[in-house]
Amino acid sequence: PQMLMAKMSGGSAQLKAMKAELGLLSRADGSARVSQGGTAVLCAVYAPAEVKTSKELPDRATLEVTVRPEGGMSGPKERLMEQFISSVCEAAIATELHPHSAISVTLQVENDAGGLLSCLTHACCLAMLDACIPMSSVFSALSCGFSREGELIVDPQLSQENFTCKDDPMDVVTFVVNSGAHDVLASYVSGALDVKQVRPRIYVWSYVCTCM
Repeated sequence: PQMLMAKMSGGSAQLKAMKAELGLLSRADGSARVSQGGTAVLCAVYAPAEVKTSKELPDRATLEVTVRPEGGMSGPKERLMEQFISSVCEAAIATELHPHSAISVTLQVENDAGGLLSCLTHACCLAMLDACIPMSSVFSALSCGFSREGELIVDPQLSQENFTCKDDPMDVVTFVVNSGAHDVLASYVSGALDVKQVRPRIYVWSYVCTCM
């Protein structure tokens, strides 16, 4: 369907249309381009790859994640997203099958119209599947925003997110879940959220992720 709907109370629950293409890059072991609404990301995975001696691990593969912005140089925002995606991949990939090697993930942001972190996460997962990397679980992500008035918006636009909207700033939380078991693998918060706002909706969000 062109647009997915989730039954949730307390705000907007409309998800952006999603499109994915795999195997676009011939020189990568796996690749995927994912678009969610106006947000688009291209991911390339190289594995197993050579690793520098200083980063080599004897019992598992070294995971390297790089996020490249749409324009300009990488900054603190990209470093935080790299750390988050690395933690998700570490929980999902069977890195012990490839010791003394590297799994290199490069994510190129083509356009950011909101929900960038969830789009990056989906592109990473699909590119690793395209590269046939052994994984203990397939994961999906969902971003949700909370306005200062308590309104919940699923999959917010860039204009609604905390760092771009000055009149009515919105805190955004991104959940990554195991698509099979509905378990939350990781979460990333932009802004200051009250735990009471988040906890009652965790199960619903995890269910929505598995339907994406």
